[in-house]
Amino acid sequence: MAKKTCQSPTNESTGGGSASWFLGLIVGVFGGTVLALLTAPKSGSEIRGTLKRSAKDIPYQFRDVIDQTLDLYAAALSYCQSVIEDQSVGIKRAVAAGKLAAAKQREELELGGSSVLPFQHR
Repeated sequence: MAKKTCQSPTNESTGGGSASWFLGLIVGVFGGTVLALLTAPKSGSEIRGTLKRSAKDIPYQFRDVIDQTLDLYAAALSYCQSVIEDQSVGIKRAVAAGKLAAAKQREELELGGSSVLPFQHR
């Protein structure tokens, strides 16, 4: 059986994964807007009209990004849960096999079928 690992998509140990992500989103939007304004071959009134339309779309785009992010985290959580369940089944099987082996050994010792103890050489 292949060994599965569960890794979080962000660095959860610092606790700043979400804040860093949102800061990066805001910086990216601002930088993209500035770059678009500097390189746009449009007049000022055309750019203002485009900015108004874009500003109206921002809440919808932001909602889409949030939905996609939540879907990604839900998928990661589901995968981690699956890995934990698989590992738990493996551990339970190993414990059951160990108990069975111990019971067999105890039975052999109680029956006295051998005068040699398990740690002695024949």
